Amino acid sequence: MGSNRRKKGGKGEKTDTTAWMVTFSDLSTLLLTFFVLLLSMSSMNKLKMKSMFHNFTSSCGILAFKEYGEIARPRESLIEGITETLRDTLVVRKNEDRYEKVDITSDVPEKLFSGASGSLVYQNVEGGFKLVFGQELLFNSGSAEIKQQAKPVLAKIARFMRITSYQIYIDGYTDNVPIHTESYPSNRELSLARAYAVMHYFMEEEKVPAESIGLAGYGALRPIATNATEAGRAKNRRVEMVFKDQKYF
Repeated sequence: MGSNRRKKGGKGEKTDTTAWMVTFSDLSTLLLTFFVLLLSMSSMNKLKMKSMFHNFTSSCGILAFKEYGEIARPRESLIEGITETLRDTLVVRKNEDRYEKVDITSDVPEKLFSGASGSLVYQNVEGGFKLVFGQELLFNSGSAEIKQQAKPVLAKIARFMRITSYQIYIDGYTDNVPIHTESYPSNRELSLARAYAVMHYFMEEEKVPAESIGLAGYGALRPIATNATEAGRAKNRRVEMVFKDQKYF
């Protein structure tokens, strides 16, 4: 009789404890659909996303990633990378190559490097910034062939160029001392050849897209110091890399 009462009253029937999962599944699907719609209607900043993923990967410890070079970093990180490369490749013991060691901080300084091999200066400009290479850092006197010791620095810049949205302008300059050689009949042609050599290196050896680079050769025009002294003429012999937000081509 006890078994009959359990059947009639329904109290002996087994309860389905998984029924809540149906409701939870429906709710999860609705939430997923909601966020997909939000994502599809929003505009995403690629550089911010890449920077976010870089911060994530940096904190992952044992997780291995192939290449951080494709992650966009602020230009301050570019400067820090250049200073480290300069420290490794150009700043050596004075008794070896007569280079004087300079102190390089983690901040963005105006002068990144200054020594017997030339100088590298960072400057803010409207809509971007520029790097000013002293001639001796990149070239021998009267030559447009890039020194081997300068290529690690250019390679560091090239990594930044491949992922940045800046337009890059490479400008060559000389002092006002006339030059007339078989290869370069004038200062203007020497300055243009040097700018082209830097551009050619970026495009051919570092695979920087050609559409992001422009170049010009100004010769003795637009001096930044007096040509009346050797120190002033040395400052005027330079190559400038100008990084601009605004694109003209």
